[in-house]
Amino acid sequence: DEDPYVRKTAAVCVAKLYDINQQLVDDQGFLDMLRDLISDSNPMVVANAVAALSEISEQSPQSKIFDLNGPTINKLLTALNECTEWGQVFILDAIANYSPK
Repeated sequence: DEDPYVRKTAAVCVAKLYDINQQLVDDQGFLDMLRDLISDSNPMVVANAVAALSEISEQSPQSKIFDLNGPTINKLLTALNECTEWGQVFILDAIANYSPK
């Protein structure tokens, strides 16, 4: 959708849906769509995508749902300056848990 409000709300919805029905989220490709939102031009969409992926990763620690790498870290750092305080908390928390390979 073109509206960033819809995209940021959809990111949160994927995390809630994952809590209810993990198989549906996997089957419909919602996780891939959520990962794509990290590259969004709107920093609030990025922050909500990070928050959702972090929440999902906590529920399924054995799987590599939210795997950070150098380019992704750079995108997160770019969004950091432009999002709200809560968005910054989610982004910084994700970066703090990053361990380079």
